[in-house]
Amino acid sequence: MKERKPLTPDELRLHIEVLEAEGFQITKDRPKERASARILGRIKPGATVRIGVVSDTHLGSRAQQLTHLTEFYRYADERGVAAYVHAGDLVDGLHVHRDAVYTQFEHGFNAQAKYAVEVYPRSANGPTHWIEGNHDNWFFENAGASLGEWLPDRRKDLPFLGYYSAFVDVGPVRIYVAHGAKGGGSYAKSYKTQKLIEQMDPLERAQTHVAFFGHWHFDDYIGRYQGVLGFNVPCFQRKTRFIKSIGKGPVIGGLVLELEFSRDMKIWNVRHDWRYYDPLIGDYPGGRRDEA
Repeated sequence: MKERKPLTPDELRLHIEVLEAEGFQITKDRPKERASARILGRIKPGATVRIGVVSDTHLGSRAQQLTHLTEFYRYADERGVAAYVHAGDLVDGLHVHRDAVYTQFEHGFNAQAKYAVEVYPRSANGPTHWIEGNHDNWFFENAGASLGEWLPDRRKDLPFLGYYSAFVDVGPVRIYVAHGAKGGGSYAKSYKTQKLIEQMDPLERAQTHVAFFGHWHFDDYIGRYQGVLGFNVPCFQRKTRFIKSIGKGPVIGGLVLELEFSRDMKIWNVRHDWRYYDPLIGDYPGGRRDEA
């Protein structure tokens, strides 16, 4: 069979004009926003891929849960995750809340950034792709210091995706990771997730399969909503003075997301494995188990 030559721009325009004259509406999809990262290379048809998901680790806070975070990485590595995604607030920032300086053991950009380099768990399986949350971004907003630019130079396994939100691709699956929005929780756990998915650009939402939201320190899965599988990601920080003041309680833990592909590389199945922990008191250098 003789191969047809591609239409020239003038020929294509003529065909469109003929079809529109017949009443057809011709549109062209906007190209996908370029993903900030592609996790893994080529995925084989029928393969199963696991991604570890964490958020709100708040390193430098006396309420951090580094012991549990390290254990979660051990568990997820054993589950066979290929890489990790972090949905923001890797460190605690400084004066994000008025009393924050009194609830930290590492103060300032240099101290918290160096501490993150030293203690953030290292996975033998793959890197942790992360975005900045409002606590990370405090340093840039107030002093022009970018943790996102500084940290990956010292920890190659912590590639930076961007400020507040980014897209990552796992084979044909597009994941949207974001640090929620300003404000506390809502009257229903699913409400924030629903509203953020609704407020996505319609074309970007149509190209997104999974969305992870950090910031609110609780777990939630709303299933497929407007075509997107929506998750709220829990945290690795116990209840702070600020959280107490707004009458909330954090959920400590992480998530292993399992994507099973069909032979034609469609999403055949999605499984989510939540790993939960009880809060530890004094989980920082010099901390006491009996402190308030």
